[in-house]
Amino acid sequence: MPFCPVCQAEYREGFTRCNSCEVDLVESLTPEDRMSGEDVAAYLKDKELVAVTRGLSDVVLEAQDLLRQNRVAALMTEDTSYVPEPGHPKRMLLVVAKEQLDRAIQVLSGRFHEMLANEGLSAPAELTVEKCPACGHAVPEDAEECPECGLVIGKA
Repeated sequence: MPFCPVCQAEYREGFTRCNSCEVDLVESLTPEDRMSGEDVAAYLKDKELVAVTRGLSDVVLEAQDLLRQNRVAALMTEDTSYVPEPGHPKRMLLVVAKEQLDRAIQVLSGRFHEMLANEGLSAPAELTVEKCPACGHAVPEDAEECPECGLVIGKA
């Protein structure tokens, strides 16, 4: 079975290109076959990019892995709009191609609801956010992400 080296999707025999990522498929996903961060960056180079989250590198890396498992190419970059105090870690951004934003939000929202369920909690059908559920920072009514930590709120 062929696989996409970007999003790691598995295809039926006879397919040669990934429909989502528009790259050639490989026969297996050995570590050598997987696209590196540089390869993903090259793939996303000419696309309009949007940030889906920001935070410390370990949290952003976890979100990047989750998106890749769900066929969304994502790239972690430094958040240059944030200047940490001396001794504090840098904040990172996770960006995706604009045409994959809805899918990225769906995947990340699904994980958020799964985490709530694991704790025995549930989110209301319509999530009304005045404070960020991750960091507690006030979120403007028209914002789609927390201005402090970058959590995608996904208000419609």
